[in-house]
Amino acid sequence: GAGPPLVWLQGFFGDRSTWPAAGYTGALAGQFQLILIDLVGHGGSDAPPDPARYRMDEHARDVVAVLDSLGVDRAAVWGASMGGRIGFHLMARSPDRLAALGAGGAHACAVETDPAELERETALLREQGTAPFADSIEPSWMREVVLRADGHALAAQALADAAEQGAPPELDSAPVPVLLLAGEHDPRLGLIRATGDRLNRAE
Repeated sequence: GAGPPLVWLQGFFGDRSTWPAAGYTGALAGQFQLILIDLVGHGGSDAPPDPARYRMDEHARDVVAVLDSLGVDRAAVWGASMGGRIGFHLMARSPDRLAALGAGGAHACAVETDPAELERETALLREQGTAPFADSIEPSWMREVVLRADGHALAAQALADAAEQGAPPELDSAPVPVLLLAGEHDPRLGLIRATGDRLNRAE
């Protein structure tokens, strides 16, 4: 499409096919230059085994590399869940590259991970892939995206996520307008509200 550039970053189980399947690209292609990225370990991108490659800062650097390759100086970013967390790191490290950030179901707070639950989840992903996680997923097109995902890559992503300690402190003073979107029954709602409270320009 034509217009201001808008980057889309999917969640943990997703890939860039998430956005056209959900109807976003069809609705917005006439207003924006849409930049759909398969993050490392997702969709058509490489899936290295080292969890360090899946850290939020690494993903954020990849987004900047894509913008550089397209000759885009600044773009708005919309991220869902994990994609929103990547957006926070991008905002903290490279605020000059962001025109705005939208984050759905995402927060920038440090959360302690249950080691037993992490071990169970990563073992399931490595041994059975994503099938055990797909049964409860709706709508059906998202279930298909989940079933295509690489279980080993997602296990590495889960390990990287468990090692994260929230977003960098530079996030608090970044001069980027932010829209946080959450449902009232989202179990992360308190953390999302706390994230909004710490940011300069958040709704």
